[in-house]
Amino acid sequence: MAALISLLLSCGGDAVEKAAAPKVEELSPVQLLGRASLDLRGVRPTVQEIEAVEKDPAALDTMLDGFVDDPRFGARVRALFSSVYLTRQDAWDVTAEDFGLVDEPAFAAAVGEEPLRVLSTIAEQDLPYYELVTGDWTMANEVLGDAYPVDYPIGETGWKQVHYTDGRPAAGVLATNGFWWHYGSNLTNSNRGRANAVSKVLLCNDYLSRPIEFSRDVNLLDRDALNDALANNPGCAACHVTLDPLASYLWGFYYLNTTSRVDASVYHAERERLWQIYTNVAPGYYGEPGTTLTDLGWQIAADNRFPECVTQQVLEAMLQRDVMLEDTDYLTQHREALLDSDMRLKPLFKSVIRDIAYRAASSESPRYVPHKMMGPELLASQIEDLTGFRFEYEGYDMMTTDSYGLRVLAGGVDGVYATRPAENPTTTMLLVQERLAQGAASYVVDRDATAASPRLFTEVKFTETPSTDREAMVRQIQALHLRMFGKRVAADSPEVSENLTLWEGLYAIDGDAKTAWAGLASVLMRDPDFILY
Repeated sequence: MAALISLLLSCGGDAVEKAAAPKVEELSPVQLLGRASLDLRGVRPTVQEIEAVEKDPAALDTMLDGFVDDPRFGARVRALFSSVYLTRQDAWDVTAEDFGLVDEPAFAAAVGEEPLRVLSTIAEQDLPYYELVTGDWTMANEVLGDAYPVDYPIGETGWKQVHYTDGRPAAGVLATNGFWWHYGSNLTNSNRGRANAVSKVLLCNDYLSRPIEFSRDVNLLDRDALNDALANNPGCAACHVTLDPLASYLWGFYYLNTTSRVDASVYHAERERLWQIYTNVAPGYYGEPGTTLTDLGWQIAADNRFPECVTQQVLEAMLQRDVMLEDTDYLTQHREALLDSDMRLKPLFKSVIRDIAYRAASSESPRYVPHKMMGPELLASQIEDLTGFRFEYEGYDMMTTDSYGLRVLAGGVDGVYATRPAENPTTTMLLVQERLAQGAASYVVDRDATAASPRLFTEVKFTETPSTDREAMVRQIQALHLRMFGKRVAADSPEVSENLTLWEGLYAIDGDAKTAWAGLASVLMRDPDFILY
């Protein structure tokens, strides 16, 4: 499909027969505000933002464009691309202890975050996208600064732009430990799996998706016979004629001992020519020769598939589905927005949120996605913004890890066994959402009961009951619906009536108003209108 889309893009979409446009109902301005805010900032819009759009819907597009300049945009870029890079995992061959560090959760999280931080920094700083494969810098925090050969400032903390000091070539994300620790290799594979990872992540070309036919007589355990087949068997050579030269660029990251911090954390220029021993295939990129990883980076940057691929990835991430032939004209528009801005990602995101498929509320066409399901990271970030609660245990974030956490159970990916987000609700997702909602609701009630500036409970003091101050309770329920769903409900609406009935039922159990409000809030956080957006 990716190859066909690329072909159609090169034709400007003319190869697609234009059918009658299906009737599409668009999201209301406030609904679109909520969707874009969640996608680009990871939080619900504020009441003030909702009121501004209600007052002047024409101001919405300008407001949405500003979301890519929000400090939270980078985190969303990392989240959206995490299922592309797949580097966010909990455990590595080397551990924090190997580097004399004590915080294993922080170390494991930082390793997989490195390549995603390079990407998000490019997006945040509005750098050309080709910096992703040509830059001479990487990203590190104080944990990686103590573990890697980088010029991280002594005594400082937080993620910073740094440089490796071990002489590795300048090749952006292709020169990061976090990428190659995830995508490993052995001598038999000879970096071919790694080469496919480069092709899949950066060019949307997955060699493993190609149909292949080859003789079953080849002895796969005989290295010489295997190499001969890869070079001369037509069924093998169809892929390996381009895959193997790409793999030959990557020997500097071949580790003789993956559990050795000395071997795994540094680049090995002395191993760059191991291809001469193991495959005898010189480095090259689709017939164009090269020598170093820097050459590979610039060759990828010059490939037309490079901007086409990131355009496809952004559209798929924002629509939560694979691209279709019906997307071709729109993909062309989005790609041109990228190219016209000298390969900046912010204009690409702005273009996508103007796509009618992104703004659809309902339609008979499968191109339009009227409802999107919230993944674990987005669910956690919006609940944290609403309540201040983060679901953590023993230093592990329960919504973004798996060794102790619940990420896969909540529908996320672990980069190893689960490599695509859940597309439909599951029993475990509902259980995780229930526990998260209960913890967050109890936390925010306890906080707001004594806080000078409450987050959610702005209309009550937790002493009211329907018989003593019904009006305050009604205002509170209305405020919860506006803040949590972006929806105004009337004082005499079914929502208010049913919420009050639930509150009274919970209050009748032990006569505790705080417990009743916590129970009501947890139910609202599990409402389909909260999980789907």
